[in-house]
Amino acid sequence: MFFIKIFHFFVGYVILLITGNNKEKLITEILKKGCKLSEINRTEDGITVKARLSCLNRILETDSTEIKVVKRCGLPVFVSGLKHKKGFLAGIIIFLLITVTGSQFVWEIDYDADKGVDLERVSDALELAGLKTGVPKFRLKKPEEMKNIILNHTDDVCWCWVYIRGTRATVRLRKSVFPPEMFDEKIPCDIIAMRNGTIKRVITKKGRCVVTENQAVTAGDTIISGTFDFAEAEGYQVHSRGTAEAYTEHKKSGIYKQYYCYKTYTGRVQRFLTLKLYKWRIPLYIKSRVRFEKYDSTERDFDAKAGKNRYIGIGFKVNELKEYETKREPISYETAVAFAQKELERDISYELLQPAQLVSKNCDAEKIDEETVKVTVTMDFIEEIGTEKRIDEVNIIEPKNNQSSRRN
Repeated sequence: MFFIKIFHFFVGYVILLITGNNKEKLITEILKKGCKLSEINRTEDGITVKARLSCLNRILETDSTEIKVVKRCGLPVFVSGLKHKKGFLAGIIIFLLITVTGSQFVWEIDYDADKGVDLERVSDALELAGLKTGVPKFRLKKPEEMKNIILNHTDDVCWCWVYIRGTRATVRLRKSVFPPEMFDEKIPCDIIAMRNGTIKRVITKKGRCVVTENQAVTAGDTIISGTFDFAEAEGYQVHSRGTAEAYTEHKKSGIYKQYYCYKTYTGRVQRFLTLKLYKWRIPLYIKSRVRFEKYDSTERDFDAKAGKNRYIGIGFKVNELKEYETKREPISYETAVAFAQKELERDISYELLQPAQLVSKNCDAEKIDEETVKVTVTMDFIEEIGTEKRIDEVNIIEPKNNQSSRRN
């Protein structure tokens, strides 16, 4: 049925009203002339029928005043009407020319990138690859060539591809995941403390332990040394290996209110419409004065497409502002402290070295005024605080008995 309506639109059709006492006879005469009729409906005024526009002259040849043309429809009728609207017709032609010409350029570049990718550096690499706003699409390099240029001029990207969708280029980027630095076993190194703590246990597999149990260390102190210096032999350096467990303390505090805030929307909305014409943005409003004091802002793009994902560079951007009011609900002192403790414990968990074992925790709360409370959370853990640190000066240490020694 849909395709039949489309066909009728392109060939044109007329709606006829047949009145009088010989309505059925007139319909029969029209059919005998080879004119196909459809959508025959009986009304209070008579019978309405639909016929092709090309059959109208043969129908009107019937010597009868009981056949009236109610409406002419379809593309031929629209085109013939443009003969008397030359300005409108010229505007349509100019618009089509601009659309066809403008669709041969890239007017917008979108990035689909992982968090942490340096987009400024990627943008510079894209310019070297010849991709920038306003460049003709026939001048673009192949996606494989652009990919190689981007990878060669960026350090934090491991995969990328460029998709050309009409006037829009979409650059997909995936961030490189670098493994932790691993020292060669032949490179001498120490094991040092990553944070302050009190030594619980040190397991030395290679190297020389320089701390004792229950000894306090600060971040950067050496726990296992890779340097040996014997009294009656040549000193030497090794790649230290081992684990160091220490008691560590983490403390965080914050100021919290004894009420809960939430938003309720009033239903008032303000919209600003902007025309997107290739690389230009034309505001369709006089002033961007916001009538609301508190509001949430959202932007939506409506881009015209010729087919699926083939953008033509024309569309609209709608900035919608929704007004809201802030309301407060009081909560008890105990509830405020419980919320604060949970939040502070979560913040501490982000700082822990893995594996970490909880030893104890304590929560202190101090009421500042009627609706304000200060909460402090202290947590003790057992953590592995040792990490490798390369020995910058690699040499052979002179023996303490002043004997001659070989040097690297």
